[in-house]
Amino acid sequence: MSLLRAGRLAAVVGAVVVVALSACASPGGAGDGGGLAPPENDHQAVAEWAAEVADAWSPTDDSWQRGYVPLQQPTTVDGTLVEAEKRALAAGWWQSTVALPTTRPAPGTVLFRDGSLRMPLLSAAEAYRQMDLGDPPPCTEPGVPPSADPSAGPDSAVSGPAGGDCVGLSTSAASLTTMEIRTSRGVATVPAWRFEISGARAVLRAAVADPAPVPSPAATPPNRAVPPDMVSTQDVTSVEGLTLRYRLGVGACDRDITPIVAERPDVVAVTGAVTHDSGACTDQLLIEPVSVTLTEPLGDRPVIDGLNGTVLPIGVP
Repeated sequence: MSLLRAGRLAAVVGAVVVVALSACASPGGAGDGGGLAPPENDHQAVAEWAAEVADAWSPTDDSWQRGYVPLQQPTTVDGTLVEAEKRALAAGWWQSTVALPTTRPAPGTVLFRDGSLRMPLLSAAEAYRQMDLGDPPPCTEPGVPPSADPSAGPDSAVSGPAGGDCVGLSTSAASLTTMEIRTSRGVATVPAWRFEISGARAVLRAAVADPAPVPSPAATPPNRAVPPDMVSTQDVTSVEGLTLRYRLGVGACDRDITPIVAERPDVVAVTGAVTHDSGACTDQLLIEPVSVTLTEPLGDRPVIDGLNGTVLPIGVP
C-alpha cells in the first residue's frame, strides 16, 4: 500500500515541477475529449508524449498476472453519504465509539476470475488506522448539528446533513465481510472490514495486509524535455461507462485546461495541457477536475499518468 501512495506522491511532485517551469495566465475551464488531442488545440507535443508513455508501458512484475495488485482505492461505501460525510471520508476524519479488535484474523481468500489466493489480513484496528487521519477542524459555518444531542461536538457521529467542513465519521462496530475491487486480474472479491456508521450504513475497507506492489516502470520518452504546457494527473476519481474522470495539477493562473488521453488495448494514459501567458502569478498548485470519453469501456486496463507512467488507482479514499 505504501508504494501505491508513493506513486501518487510522485505524480504530485511531477505536477509541481511542470507547473513551476512556466508562467501563469488567467483562469480557464476544462473540456472533454477522447483519443489524442487534435492539432488545433496546439498541444500536439503533449499528446505525442502521452502516446509514447502508453506505448512503452508494460508491467515487469510477475505479480501483475499471478498476484493481487489493486487498481482502485481500498475503501468503498455501503449506502449513501451526505456531502459533509463525503468530505470527512476523503479527509480521513474519524472517531470510534468502540474498542476495535487488534488481533489479525486467519488468512482470507481473494477470488479472481482465473483463480484465488490466500492472503494475510489486517486486524480491524489496523484497517481503521489506515483511514483515520485525524479530527475535523472546528466548525466555522452554521449548519445542522451532526447529532441529535445539542451538546455534541464536531467529533460526534453524523446523523444528518451538516454545514461547513467540520463533520467527522463515527463507527460503532466492525465486522469482517467481502467487497469487490478492480485488480490487474480483473474484478476480484476480497475480504474487507465493514465499519458501521449511522443510519444502517457502512464504510468498507479492504482487509488484505500485503497487496503486491504496483509495477510502475519508467516510461518517459528519452532524450528530450517534458513539453512546457504539460501537467500531470493527481488521481482518477471515477469511471462511469465510457466517462473517465480525473484531476490535474495546474498553476493558479493557467487557462485553456485540456484533458488528453491515449488509449491502448492494455492501458489508458491520461494527462493534460494548459496555456501559459507571460506575467506574474502566485506559485501554487491547484487541483482541476476534468474528464475524457473513452472509445471502449475501461475493463481491466490500468490507468496511468501520461507524464511518467505511474499507475493511478481509481477512486478518492
